[in-house]
Amino acid sequence: MSDGVLATELRERAATTWLHSPVAARTAISVAPVGLALLLWALSFRWIDLSRMSDFGLLPALPWTFYAALAVLTAGFAVALRPGLFSEPVIGLHVGTLILIVHGTPTVAYGTLRYAWAWKHVGIVDYIQRHGSVDPGIAFLNAYHNWPGFFALSALYTQLAGLGSALGFARWAPLFFNFLFFGGLVVLFRALTADRRRVWLALWFFFCASWVGQDYFSPQAFGYFLFLVTLTVSLAWFRLAELPPVEAVQRFVPVERGANWFARIVRRADCDAGTAVVAGPGERVAMALLVIGLATVVAASHQLTPYMLVVGLGGLVLFQRISLRGLPVLVAVVSVGWVALFAVGFLRGNLYWVVDSLGTLTTNANSNLINLSQASHGQQVVARIDRALTGGVWLLGALGFARLAMRRRLDLSAGVLALAPFAILGATSYGGEILFRVYFFSLPFFALLATGLFYPSRESGGSHLSTVACWLLSAALIGGLLAAYYGKERQNHFSKSEVRAAQVLYGKATHGSLLVAGVNDYPWAFTHYEAFSYLSLADLAPADRRQVIATPADTIVSIARHDHVPCAYVIIAASEKATVDMTGVMPPGSLAAIERRLSRSPRFHVLLHNSSTTVFGVPVRKSASACHLHA
Repeated sequence: MSDGVLATELRERAATTWLHSPVAARTAISVAPVGLALLLWALSFRWIDLSRMSDFGLLPALPWTFYAALAVLTAGFAVALRPGLFSEPVIGLHVGTLILIVHGTPTVAYGTLRYAWAWKHVGIVDYIQRHGSVDPGIAFLNAYHNWPGFFALSALYTQLAGLGSALGFARWAPLFFNFLFFGGLVVLFRALTADRRRVWLALWFFFCASWVGQDYFSPQAFGYFLFLVTLTVSLAWFRLAELPPVEAVQRFVPVERGANWFARIVRRADCDAGTAVVAGPGERVAMALLVIGLATVVAASHQLTPYMLVVGLGGLVLFQRISLRGLPVLVAVVSVGWVALFAVGFLRGNLYWVVDSLGTLTTNANSNLINLSQASHGQQVVARIDRALTGGVWLLGALGFARLAMRRRLDLSAGVLALAPFAILGATSYGGEILFRVYFFSLPFFALLATGLFYPSRESGGSHLSTVACWLLSAALIGGLLAAYYGKERQNHFSKSEVRAAQVLYGKATHGSLLVAGVNDYPWAFTHYEAFSYLSLADLAPADRRQVIATPADTIVSIARHDHVPCAYVIIAASEKATVDMTGVMPPGSLAAIERRLSRSPRFHVLLHNSSTTVFGVPVRKSASACHLHA
């Protein structure tokens, strides 16, 4: 037999052996749902009809193949967790596919940058590219100039990549950041538990319940990843090796019974934690410097995240989880120092509401919730679902913590980190978003605690009942996620015609003019944003809103004259109408009525009109005989 024939026969025999091996069969069973889910998802793009978006957002526009892909993937994940099939790479493939389907669908289907906020973030990057610096005293969007870390890094990347604008990559940010979160959470969860089944189930739960939408092109997404990394380093390199004696505890718990109780709690805690890194003094110093460096970048990039980090690290120190007791103080000094030295321009104009929100816990929490009586029926349903999903995750985490504690597995570190963000509720309303941010920062740890319902001990979780329960719970979470995450897409999605209209407006409008919109839910402020002033009609006082709806031409001209601008441009886009009609910030149909009245006004001229956007112009100064979109 020749060497070539022998080699061929050996290869065929090896292939036959692999195909018939139990390992290969198990791998094929586990991977097959991922392949089928990806196939169904790819086919979905042939039938996605964005014109069918409604008060329930993107949900009616998605074909059955999309939902079938998630159903197959969810069932496959539940089966892949079974003891005989469990494989970390295969489970990771399921989680990665979930991220791809949920966050890749809008990115690919829209072909445009999602979220109005992301457009103005692109505008800050554009400002830095053109000026080479920021202006902390600028009147509009000054918070971004006072916390410019993320934008400066984005501007540097844009320049190094040879791109003219961050628009070239910003629309892929949800996928990019969620995969970053994926990597960060794997390492963080491994520091919190040695049970790999809990690690991967917690990851799955996190991405099944992450509905808040803080993963777009934004400093908060960047800061969140650094928050995860900082906690991981602290837990892995600075875990307390020797718990303090009762005498030491009595220094801050003076009651003897309380000190004994506290000492028993911390001694029972985290018996299932992952292995800490054994490091020498030099390595620990390097890691401490790394934590301070990360905290500095976070402090320079986002207003809220540094203080979430402070309360998280403070809780870990208080409950004897990490040994570097001065770490929360150092991070707090860095965070407060940034505000005192570099964010004075922001404080001058905003200190009043920062002070007003101190100590008003109930008000801060309620300021996040939309008024259901004013919202459309679809948005009422969506709001109730996202509230139920939020409360459900918190309840699952609490039940999981209790079940673990009953089995003498007290996940104290995860419990502390889950509750720590709630301390911020009494400090600020954060522009009406604080409750959502609290949920987002607590979510990883509630997700990890919830796994205690399935794996309260090393021996549990192998029954068919457990598999079915995991599948049903995952299906419920994903159903809630789709409604909460996709339910506002009529206001978050901008058609290509809306984008073209915005590009013409910002490229050709007279600089120094006033740009008027019903609400700022359209592609805005993404280039040369400082060359214009802005007015959102929904932000006017109620009496002024009623007046602008009844007599828009006279009211808008009066406001523009008061601002001493040469021209006023009124932008009415489909996404703005959707926001008004869905949220009730103005009476339904208000923008359509304003559009009709302006089109009949002899003072206003239609400068641009397409299938989704109308732009009106009016000269304000006498020297501006007409306002055009200049060639």
